[in-house]
Amino acid sequence: MTWGILTYLWKLTRELREEALPHLERLGLAPTDPWLLAEIERHRYPTEAVRAMQMPAPTVSQMLRRLEQAGLVVRSLDSADLRRYRFELTERGRALLEESRQHIQRAMERRLERLSPKERQQFARWLEVLASEEAPKEQP
Repeated sequence: MTWGILTYLWKLTRELREEALPHLERLGLAPTDPWLLAEIERHRYPTEAVRAMQMPAPTVSQMLRRLEQAGLVVRSLDSADLRRYRFELTERGRALLEESRQHIQRAMERRLERLSPKERQQFARWLEVLASEEAPKEQP
């Protein structure tokens, strides 16, 4: 059963990626760019983005360099610690992040329509529990 669940999760993720890819390519984005832009929007520091995305630091650095060259993020020195760089989304970066989110969300919504509203809520809760680093608290 466990392998079957993993297979379905992998298949769902792959199908969402394949459906969104043409839209992302038209925006000039690689498949992982929306996720990195979202992390930079939340965290600003590359080390935090590396931790959140669970990707090797050199890979994230290369991605950030490419996004910077594309004008989607800007790099600046941290005024509190001049040894650290921080990143911010540009207006164009924000716009492309929002547009890419909409494409990915629409692809997922089409799949979620197969579930009732109650099933969607339960599915979301189960994913939250499974993705959490903590064990769920027992219900009385």
